[in-house]
Amino acid sequence: MPARIAERARAFAAGGLPIVPSRPAATVVLLRDAGFGVEVYVHVRHTAMAFGGMLAFPGGRVDPADGADPAEAFVRAAIRETQEETGVVLTPGDLVPWAHWITPRFEERRYDTWFYLAALPDGQETADVSGEASEVGWVRPADALARADAGEWVLMPPTAVVLASLTGFATVAEALAAGTGRRVETVVPGWLDDGTQVWGLLPEDPDYPGDDPGDER
Repeated sequence: MPARIAERARAFAAGGLPIVPSRPAATVVLLRDAGFGVEVYVHVRHTAMAFGGMLAFPGGRVDPADGADPAEAFVRAAIRETQEETGVVLTPGDLVPWAHWITPRFEERRYDTWFYLAALPDGQETADVSGEASEVGWVRPADALARADAGEWVLMPPTAVVLASLTGFATVAEALAAGTGRRVETVVPGWLDDGTQVWGLLPEDPDYPGDDPGDER
């Protein structure tokens, strides 16, 4: 982890920081078929914005106007944010729940985010409607991961894991079918301080959750 984030994790593990409530948010992974497999729509946020410089999918926070029912509010937010950022109009039936991540407990800004898959509807095209991105485009999941490994793009762990989970699909229909009825497990990353560095941990890591005190706080 970067030094600033690592120091916050250490301070939190030592009992010096409270748990910040997570804010509900929703993200849509737009998919389209290409001659060589599935492509996803991504953008790089302007550096002046929250998470500036990060590669992300269209999405944002749930607003009060999205409703009081949590399940419906996440869906409404996903549809609204996608239209505001890309111009693409989706319906609730277009969304397939794919992943659910909650920011680690030590972070100063935390989100409870649902990731949905959706096919780009026929006759619609994506555009940087909001002007919030410095770069937008369609890319194969494997190519996005390769560009991140090369230092060209910066990915948050949820984005990287979602991209990796889509690399094996040859068509959009195949990906959406895999998500239909899929049990989505909530992921809350942990971390481990080895005395030199602080490492992020995911549930499949043997040391998870590491130095995260969990619900005992």
